[in-house]
Amino acid sequence: MTNEAATTKVLSDALRWQEKGTPELTPLQVASTVARLEGGAEQEGISLEEYVLKLVDKMDVSSPRPDTASCFWSWQVEVDHPTDPEKGKVQIYNQHIARAYTDLENEVVEDSMRYLEGTPGGQELSGLYLWDRDVQAGLHLNVNTNEGNEFAGRIWSALSKRYAQEVGGEALFFMEELNPGAVAYQTEAPQLRRDGKLDQVHFMYPLSPQKLEGFPPEIQELLSSDTVRAQVHTFPYDEKTSRYTPTPLTEAGYLDLDHLRSLGTPEAQRAAVLEVCARVAMMDGREADAEQLIGEIQTLAPEHEVAMPDSTALAWAASERMKDSPEQSVSTHGEFLPGVEVNGSVGPVQPQPLKGSAKALTADFMPGVATEQTVKPEQAPATAPAAKAETQAAKPAMSVPVWQVGLNAVPTKLTTAPSGPSTAPSSHAPNLGKETAETGLG
Repeated sequence: MTNEAATTKVLSDALRWQEKGTPELTPLQVASTVARLEGGAEQEGISLEEYVLKLVDKMDVSSPRPDTASCFWSWQVEVDHPTDPEKGKVQIYNQHIARAYTDLENEVVEDSMRYLEGTPGGQELSGLYLWDRDVQAGLHLNVNTNEGNEFAGRIWSALSKRYAQEVGGEALFFMEELNPGAVAYQTEAPQLRRDGKLDQVHFMYPLSPQKLEGFPPEIQELLSSDTVRAQVHTFPYDEKTSRYTPTPLTEAGYLDLDHLRSLGTPEAQRAAVLEVCARVAMMDGREADAEQLIGEIQTLAPEHEVAMPDSTALAWAASERMKDSPEQSVSTHGEFLPGVEVNGSVGPVQPQPLKGSAKALTADFMPGVATEQTVKPEQAPATAPAAKAETQAAKPAMSVPVWQVGLNAVPTKLTTAPSGPSTAPSSHAPNLGKETAETGLG
């Protein structure tokens, strides 16, 4: 199959599934689902959420093969209509594109790729219809205050975390960049990083030219690298007005592009990017990676004081990690970090350069794509964000490599806050199972 034919098939299948939508539940389906969940919780004497999480713990999201590629998705893209050019542009949810691409790959090599909703566990959780407003109302979750969607989001986030833990091969992210209001940023990417799989992450879409505008080539290459994109986000946020709840990780991983452009030299810009990644590494518990990054910052800017997350943020991050490893000791800072503020000149550290990608990601899944700016960054903080020391892994060899498919796509602008619309998915929208508590940016 040619690349053009593969592109058309992927988009056509994705659009067909999206237009088909999710059938409306019958009253009997709603009643039986509610009875099952409420009855199970009552029988075990635990809360509804505790009961559903117990079910999630037993759901099968294992990888069929050690080298199976795993898809992660978020939001949607705008593409030319795959079969009728006269219809112009169409927006397709990345959930459907990930599914279509997975099916295409598996037709050639069985079990070579997977996506969460297609796993036995994903199908089982989808069968609980937690995003359905009637089910939420039956479970006495207030659909008017978003309580129901927040509940569904927490449940799907738990399954997403287990899915990420099972990654063996490449982790393919169907999105332009991580969004702080999404499960991909708050749950899946951190899990992959903590498991030492940062070099297995590959983004399927290029970073938009607007976000790279004004930077020298070496910084464009750095920002376009999978390693940096798998750690930072560029969405400004306001704790008082955001439609999602920012976490300490949201603050730690924010890279203010306007502030970055204002820095005088490529060395200062690189140091600022490394600083954000060092903060993220500390939040992940990857102290050795953070130490290497601080070492390179020391070389680039000897007088610069690296601002690490404070003790409250690090304690929060440690408690998040403790949910999976209760026996792990809680440390609010790394061994080499006695306090909150870290001077980049302290301690002899052998710098380990953070390598940029071999080529800009516009040569990947969607070569030559002119992407739109998503959310314009606000005023910068005192210091700019940072990255991780790791060489980019070679692209996986696949039957129809994603970086050769060549979709002419444009990641769409977010029309509300970074976490997406505040309404529940309609019957004609995809099952946004693993996305955020609002509608779900995976």
